[in-house]
Amino acid sequence: MTAKEQDLEITERLGFGILLTLVGGAMDVYSYILRGNVFATGQTGNFVLMVVRGAEKDYLGMTHAMVPIVSFWIGIFIAWHIFYFYCKEKQLLWKRWVLIIEIITLFIVGLVPCSYPPIIANTLLSFAASLQYCAFRKFGTDDNYASIFCTGNMRFCAENYYRAIVKKDKKGLKRAIGYTYILLAFLVGILLGALAVTNLKEKAIWVVDAVLIAALIISFIYSEDKKEDISVSKEKL
Repeated sequence: MTAKEQDLEITERLGFGILLTLVGGAMDVYSYILRGNVFATGQTGNFVLMVVRGAEKDYLGMTHAMVPIVSFWIGIFIAWHIFYFYCKEKQLLWKRWVLIIEIITLFIVGLVPCSYPPIIANTLLSFAASLQYCAFRKFGTDDNYASIFCTGNMRFCAENYYRAIVKKDKKGLKRAIGYTYILLAFLVGILLGALAVTNLKEKAIWVVDAVLIAALIISFIYSEDKKEDISVSKEKL
């Protein structure tokens, strides 16, 4: 690990990104299996459904597709409002609050029975996903990623493997391996999510909460360790 990588905030380390991407995969499979066969984290499908159902004059169906989109937007607005007005643009503090709100939201999702209309849980899932997507977008020194879906990650992964194989770019290989870990984490999240859904039904989302709580605790532990390292360095000086 380079000196530049050692100075990274914990939430921008590859390991932290792997945890959050695992969460993204689990949330996707949870919404698909239990909550109406939709992918509540990404909104592309909802845009398509909204237009198609509107064209078919299925206005109730159009509304069901529109509500998670609106929820996603609200999540983005709330995330940035917290960043600017409550956390005073302090990145780590902001990300911790995002995790706390996401944990609470997903806990509520687990309380919504499967017999209820899927739109209720999916709206909350879309909100939680938007918070995570907004706040956590980087791993390593200069690699962007999405922790709640994988299309962009696949593109970055393929591009960097091309640079590594064709252009003999060592940095490209390192970045490609990082994106490979991210993609594998998404797959593992899907598998764990499917297993949890089979055994826990609607409460399976609380397994995701457990991972997010672990990530939150790690952010505090690492922060304290870094403060101690800085204190030791100053004493040596």
